[in-house]
Amino acid sequence: MTLRLLVVSLTALFFVVACGSDLPRNANGGKIAHLPSQAPDSGTSYRLGIGDRLKIIVLGQPDLSGESEVDAGGIDAAGHTVAEVEAEIRTRYVDQILRDPKVAIQVIEYRPVTVTGEVKSPGRYKFTFGMDARGAVAMAGGVDKRGSKEVAVVYRDGQPYEAKPDSQLQPGDTLEVPRR
Repeated sequence: MTLRLLVVSLTALFFVVACGSDLPRNANGGKIAHLPSQAPDSGTSYRLGIGDRLKIIVLGQPDLSGESEVDAGGIDAAGHTVAEVEAEIRTRYVDQILRDPKVAIQVIEYRPVTVTGEVKSPGRYKFTFGMDARGAVAMAGGVDKRGSKEVAVVYRDGQPYEAKPDSQLQPGDTLEVPRR
């Protein structure tokens, strides 16, 4: 009888440990790292990504100014800073049409944050600076009754990170709320 009880207890313990977390594992099968607590870059040091909307101003040249979305075509902006793209545009214009072009780029809308998993309204939501995991989940209608309220997973640059409710998000992050 005690051997049977021991086997049943160990089996139950195994299932609790094995099913205790829906968080993904790192490449070595270990727990994923905590999300680094860094504020997203802004201004000219911000790295552009597909989905960012830009306002490009060429001083005194309204025909060369306008709004654009960073995508796979056009100027190779994804992954570059705002300052680098300004310099690239300036170089292209000085070689072709303008003597001393003054170029300024303003990010008018950052790429959205995606919220998935056990939330009421999964989807893509507008990013704002200061957004944390709690705020993103709130925009997605809150945690579903099966979802975890203590921990989530943020995918950034293809890497999973464990996030707490107050973890800061960056443009383009994907936040996944796992089951409890």
